[in-house]
Amino acid sequence: MEQTQFDALEYFAELGKKNKLAKRNGFVVDFCSGPDALAPMMAGYRDAQNFIFVDDTTSGNTFSNKVGWFDRNVYCVHILAGYEHGNAESYKQALRMCRKLFRQILSRVIKDKESYKYGNKLMYLNTGNVYSNEYGRYSFNGCTGLFFQIQNDEPTDLVFDPDEWEEE
Repeated sequence: MEQTQFDALEYFAELGKKNKLAKRNGFVVDFCSGPDALAPMMAGYRDAQNFIFVDDTTSGNTFSNKVGWFDRNVYCVHILAGYEHGNAESYKQALRMCRKLFRQILSRVIKDKESYKYGNKLMYLNTGNVYSNEYGRYSFNGCTGLFFQIQNDEPTDLVFDPDEWEEE
């Protein structure tokens, strides 16, 4: 039985592309593979200073709640804004904008989940406990921001299918 799981990566990228604050401030939306990829990715965009990177690598595990099996994936989104080096006010404004954008994205996720906009695809996102962490002033050359992580526990089918195996 082929399972179709929720494509959280595309969903978060879509949110970044549709947000008015992000559009007004020229945020580039792209994918990255882990936090070590952020600086090289930003360097590749010579004319951009604001970014939303959806991490295409996840942390996860498969577990049982004694009733069924679930795949737990933790998705990470980085929101970064450029600021004028050495200018404390510019730094504060950039970080404030990232915080505001994070709140807007999270409020949209909650709205979409509660309104069943995507059917039941968002029902397993743990919107009641979203972890976020801010980057320090000097984490990236002239950029600050934050990342947030959201957990998704989605049912998975682990019923053994003998047709998938050769006879021993």
